[in-house]
Amino acid sequence: MTDTALAGLYSIATAMSTGTFSVVVRRGGKYGNAVTGVLIGLIVILPPLGVATWALWEPEWWNPRAYVLLAAGGLLGPAIGRVLYFAAIHYLGVARALPLASMMPLFAGLFGVGLLGERPGLPVLLGTTLIVAGCIAITRKKADDTSWSRRHLWIPLLAVSTFSASHVFRKAGVELVDSPLVAITVMSFSGMVFLFLLARLLPRDQRPQLDRPKAWVFYTVSGVLNGLSVFLHFGGLNYGDLTIVTPLSAMAPLFALLLSRLLLKEEENITPAIVAGTLLIVMGGGIISWSIF
Repeated sequence: MTDTALAGLYSIATAMSTGTFSVVVRRGGKYGNAVTGVLIGLIVILPPLGVATWALWEPEWWNPRAYVLLAAGGLLGPAIGRVLYFAAIHYLGVARALPLASMMPLFAGLFGVGLLGERPGLPVLLGTTLIVAGCIAITRKKADDTSWSRRHLWIPLLAVSTFSASHVFRKAGVELVDSPLVAITVMSFSGMVFLFLLARLLPRDQRPQLDRPKAWVFYTVSGVLNGLSVFLHFGGLNYGDLTIVTPLSAMAPLFALLLSRLLLKEEENITPAIVAGTLLIVMGGGIISWSIF
């Protein structure tokens, strides 16, 4: 199997775990805000990551330049982007927030081409276009639909832009250190530190609420799933270009839509526009898969 094919497999696995993680976050929103969810997830996942890094440590993993890049990715990712992503799920629901987050291929492609010198082929560009078209379909809103508001659409879009910038730092960092495990550990630790510092600037009701037991239950599960998603994503980046890994990882809405239908019937309103948009996204991911396999 080629490196590009391995990158594709890692990315599809990332999409599956991300879809599941998003449904758990939606349920957890009843018991704690977005900052709480992200912090609990990082607190839970860091100890096993640290132990694994220590146990498997290789001397060539010591690379301060890579750590600086990964720390920057942690600031843009967990400390800012992930909080916005959790908030988008809480305000818009999984069925809308996750597909909107799939606009990341557009931003990531621009960053990858402009800053990393990557050159995606025609199938990748076509697949990315379909993914973006699907996101546009999902944002259609009926006049009598009061379950969500367009004034919250900026939240996932800002999350997308910060995550896309974060991916550039992640890609550069993981190539220098050549270890997804070290990369996710450094990035998660820096994200947690930055988030603790930035939380002091938030309104009181948006600060961490770590004294809620049920929040710990749901967000611990989401933290483990998210850690798995990021690890798989780093594995994909180790084998393939950003312009391939990111669009395939963005197939997560397919899995989220199925799980929402099964587990969130009372909380999620699955409309024809959402289904159509999700199918466009999946078609885009399928075209990219066909081009690399």
